[in-house]
Amino acid sequence: MIKKLLALSVSAMLFSTAFTLFAQNDSETQLYLSQGYSLEEIEEAELRAASTANVSKAKSQISSSSRVDWVSGSFISDVSMDVAKAGIPMPSGKSLAVNRIQMELPVLIKDPLLSLYVDDTRTLEDMILEGSFTFEDISRIIDTSKRTPAYFAKGSNNLKFTNTINLAEVGALLVKHHAPYVQEKPIERIASRAYTGIIIDARGTLPVQGEHTSSKVSPCLFPRIWDENMTLVYERNMVDPQIAKKSGIVEYTKEAGNNVRYERTGKSPLWIIAKKVYGVNRCDPVITYEDYLRIATIPENRELLKEGKVVILLDDKELNHSVKAAERNTRYYLDYPKIQKQLEEVPGLDIEDTPSGLEITMSDLRFIADSTALLPEERPRVSVIASQIKNVLLKNPGEYTITVEGHTADVNKPEGQMTLSIQRAQAVVQALIQDGIDASLFTYKGFGGTLPLRSNDTPEGRAANRRVVIKLMPKSTGEQRR
Repeated sequence: MIKKLLALSVSAMLFSTAFTLFAQNDSETQLYLSQGYSLEEIEEAELRAASTANVSKAKSQISSSSRVDWVSGSFISDVSMDVAKAGIPMPSGKSLAVNRIQMELPVLIKDPLLSLYVDDTRTLEDMILEGSFTFEDISRIIDTSKRTPAYFAKGSNNLKFTNTINLAEVGALLVKHHAPYVQEKPIERIASRAYTGIIIDARGTLPVQGEHTSSKVSPCLFPRIWDENMTLVYERNMVDPQIAKKSGIVEYTKEAGNNVRYERTGKSPLWIIAKKVYGVNRCDPVITYEDYLRIATIPENRELLKEGKVVILLDDKELNHSVKAAERNTRYYLDYPKIQKQLEEVPGLDIEDTPSGLEITMSDLRFIADSTALLPEERPRVSVIASQIKNVLLKNPGEYTITVEGHTADVNKPEGQMTLSIQRAQAVVQALIQDGIDASLFTYKGFGGTLPLRSNDTPEGRAANRRVVIKLMPKSTGEQRR
């Protein structure tokens, strides 16, 4: 799918002409030539950087910076074109310039947009890779999104406008169920009554369920709500699909207090204080078992879940912030083919260019029995990867970070699988550090068995799902450039 996106972007022939800028007296080109790259390699890398909206500032004509406002459910992009650099005469060419910007919007916006969380384990990028929707679907939403009238910044050649995407429209692509399901009424009961809505206060830093750490709660399109026994209290398939498509399954806000009223939850809501947060992306509030019973034992309250009458309170910084994406620039696309060539012949490795950076997947990793230590036979694979990463880091100090993600087969032991996946990610991190990579560059995550590649019903499927993903991620940028 990523290759499809790349092909779609590169097909914009507008940039073929623009890249006559590769004259040999160009200082950036000269630098790469002096490092042993051919002019053909440099031109190809520049074209690939353009396809991801990461050309250099000197060569860019259009730029965009994006932010997300989860309170209004909006993804907002401020777009600017230097009409003089683009060679468009003014004022006669204003309409042409606006049309050009609109045509480039999907490529300018896609990487920041795809970084948004869908749920506690996946981003929009993951959903495209899984085939849940396509880049063409996103492009259609961008084409019909709201835009302010274009204007020139005072005293400049920069033509600007602001584009706003309704996140509910994006979420609607992922609402697949046709009817909501209702939880069974719990055996235990507690004193409760009918409420008009449910408000969950998840502000501040909370302990992470199942881990010895704490975190803020992050917003996403489809949060789940759990109780402390890990009973699933609320998720997207409990909501009427038409409601979920129109307005999402929750409303996020930062406001609170006795005088605050929410249209979504009515005049008499049930107020709940979240006790923990759960999930790889830290999106899911965890409430007490008693609060779960206050909802589940009353039919009218279970109906609130079907109607999506849920509000989650979060801190302002989590709800409204700029959105960055990996800067897959010319240097990245000079490095990527060399790593790919060196690693593609290594058994059990898959290398892919993704919006977050270079992904190296190690399938069917083998560990010492009853241990998180790698078998000695696995060390050569890790060492080959480490060698290639070190070469890139040496040429680009301070330009990359590394995330290692652990995955297990699903054998119906979710908490144990999550712990095991974290420990095995840590084991690979330690092996890479032992091979000479700076420890400060690493972060790690465990996904347990939540993101299978294949069915867990066969030994081959389970082997494919037991994997570690090493992500070499370029530094993030808040500006996309074409």
